[in-house]
Parts: sequence; C-alpha cells; structure tokens
Amino acid sequence: MAISNFSVDDTIRGSLAPGYERVGDVFRGFIDNGWDTGAGVSVYVRGEPVVRLTGGARISATTAGVGNDVAHALPYDDQTIQLVASATKFVESLCVMLLVDRGLLSYDDRIVDHWPGFAGGHARKEQVTVRQLMMHRAGLPVFERKLGDEELFDHNARARFLERQPQVAELFEPEPGDGTWRTQHPAPPQAYHAVSRGLYSSELLRCVDPEHRRLGVFFRDEIAEPLGIDFWIGLPDENAARISATRPDPTVIMRLMSGDVGSLIGSGDPRYALHNYEVAFLTQLLTAPDSIPSRALNCLAPSGVAPQELANHPKLRGCELASSSGFGSADALARLAVLVASGNSLGSARIFSSDRTLRDAIEPAGGYAADGMMLTPVAFTQGGFGRFVHETTQTTSIGWGGAGGQMVRFVPDLDLAIGYVTNTLGSRMAMNDPRGLMLLAAATQCATA
Repeated sequence: MAISNFSVDDTIRGSLAPGYERVGDVFRGFIDNGWDTGAGVSVYVRGEPVVRLTGGARISATTAGVGNDVAHALPYDDQTIQLVASATKFVESLCVMLLVDRGLLSYDDRIVDHWPGFAGGHARKEQVTVRQLMMHRAGLPVFERKLGDEELFDHNARARFLERQPQVAELFEPEPGDGTWRTQHPAPPQAYHAVSRGLYSSELLRCVDPEHRRLGVFFRDEIAEPLGIDFWIGLPDENAARISATRPDPTVIMRLMSGDVGSLIGSGDPRYALHNYEVAFLTQLLTAPDSIPSRALNCLAPSGVAPQELANHPKLRGCELASSSGFGSADALARLAVLVASGNSLGSARIFSSDRTLRDAIEPAGGYAADGMMLTPVAFTQGGFGRFVHETTQTTSIGWGGAGGQMVRFVPDLDLAIGYVTNTLGSRMAMNDPRGLMLLAAATQCATA
C-alpha cells in the first residue's frame, strides 16, 4: 500500500495511505481546535503503516503549568517522546506474556510459588494468582503508606516493602481451584491497580527471569531492541531532551471544586461529557484522601518533588514503574500493538513462539463486577489487557490507555493497531477520552470501507 506525505502549514507532519484521509482530518482538528497542543497518532493495518502523523508543538517542562504560549516551542515531531502513564500497562502485559510463552510462568500460578516472600505472612495473599494480579483482582490497589526514594529506586527495598503490604479484604476473593475463573458468579471483586500492578509484576519478573533483570531492562533486551521500538520504562538521561512535558486541562477540576460540573457536562463538548462514575471518581480522588482512588493514585512521594510537579520531573523518568512511567511515541505504541494484532510478529521479526500465547492473554471472563477504583465494570483479560466492545458496531478492541488521553489498542478482526499520545491532558478516564476514540473510530471506518 502506497503511503504519501502529509503536511498542513508545517503544523501536521507525517504520512497517510490512500483511504485514510479521514484519520488525518480528525487529528488535524484536534490541533486546530486547541484540543491538543502537541500529539501523535499511528495506525497499522495487517502490519503495514497507514497513518503516521505528529502535530503541534512540544511543551517545555519549565512552562508546563503556566499558560499556553507555544510560539517558540520545538515542533512535536517523530523524534518526540511522551510520558504515556498507564498505557505502559500494555507493555507490562507483553513482558508477562513473554514469560508465559517461554514456560517460565503460567497465569494459573500462585505468585508466592515464584516469589516466596510475596505474601509476607498474610494467608489470603498467598492465594493470589498471576491471573488475578493482571486482572486487577489481587486486592492490592493501595499501599499502607506512600513510596519514598528508597522504594522507588532500590529494587530490593521495594520488594521488601511490597511483601509487607496487606490486601484490602473486600477487594479480594480467592480464585476457584477447578479452573472455572471464567464463569464465576457473581463476578469477583476487582479494583484497578493503577500503580501497584507494575511494581508487583516487576518483582515477579525479576524472580522468574533466569537473569533476574528488572522489567524495564527485560523489555529493552527482549522486545524493544530486537524490534527497534523507541519505548522506555526507565528513560536514560540522554533521551530527556526529546520529551514533551504534559499540561493538564483544569476546566473539569475547577468546575468540580466549585460545584458547577453539571453545566459543563451538558455543554455538548465530549471532552467534558463525564459519566456519573467519572464524576464520583474525581470527587473521591480530590476530596477523600482515604478513598481507594486517592490512595491508589497519590501514592508516590519522591523527596523534593511536589505532587503537581511529578509528571514532568526527572525523578519520575528515572524510576521504573512498569504500570505508569513509560516513555515513547504513538508509533512505538502502535508497533507494540502490531506485535500482538498480527499474530505475534512485527514484520519479519517474531518474539513469541506460539500464537496461543496471544489467544490465552486476551481471554476474558464471563462477567465483571463494578471496579472498586473506577466505579464501573471494566473488562480485563487474563493477560491484563482492557477489552472494549463498541456499542453500535460491536467491534472489539483490546489494549489500554493512560491518564490524560494516551491510548494503545488493536482490533483483532481487522488486524488494526493504533497508538495515540498527547501532551494536553484531559480529565476523563483514559478509556473514555474522546480524542483517542474518535481516531480509533475513523481508522476502523477507513479499514472497513
């Protein structure tokens, strides 16, 4: 498929295949309308790139919270990398998949059988399986206190800290021993392990890997470097100059705190059309420090870093948080999605030995309870991917997103993979951010035209 260059007044750069112009129009609209200061989107179909676009301007870390002047900013181009927050979980899941593929791990396994100290003397914690951790059913979404420098940068100290953590009793139910996890009724409790899943999975990998590597190193050695993918969990300092900082859109938060979020929701702007559960989530996050959302997300306290500075601070990129501190481009995310969308291969490169590895990883349960963190049912597969079914088209997409709007998904029926990143953070849950969903819808329509 021929792919052509695409440029509009030097604001949008990249390439589009014939028939995918609609994706370019949607993306250009985000820049023109101010929904994105800088962003990137890539789409692959049957392993071939059909959309590879970047646009707008980078945000400087020194001005991330003050205004929107980009007159002298560097362009947001194909060399720009972005903090993708929880979209990193897609990469984390790939690493666990690879351990399963190599016979080093099974989703049925109890974590304590590979990491003897994991349970820390807590009897019910001994029963947690790898599957339950990946599906956010381990009952471990929060910590007894915030993580400081020792836990963030010393992996042995981190492991001991994790071993001590108790479960939230009401958020864990032991898995049936007869293999009927798919058909449990009622559905077992779950609560999104926003930061914690990656910490536990990283230590589990370190125990299982014959070389005892950290997850970020394992990923670079086994996936990123063999495939030439520009993505990092634990970013080297030499790549720091390529980062675009992020800037939040404070509109929803300001209205919420003033008690006027209702008029904003009814404004007709999809960026602000929050569901009731999103309003409840944000209310708990901002006003209830003992709530699961607040404790799960406000859990990092590196020394000398104010909470509002963390996303753009060097300490965040320096610590390895496999659920939340990945850096990369939209194209890197899309190519990682190609790896699973195209039967475990990317071009001529093949990382997984068996197609069954993917089929097992994307197997869902039959039902899901309302998530104790996100306050609505969310479907996770046993490999830890989110699974979404479009209400109108019934098209299934698999992947996840990150705070502010980052997205990585693949559509198995179309062999389509998409990655989207932005430096302009919205306030909706990542799975509901309209920008990524609009791009996914446009790409799907183009692929089926």
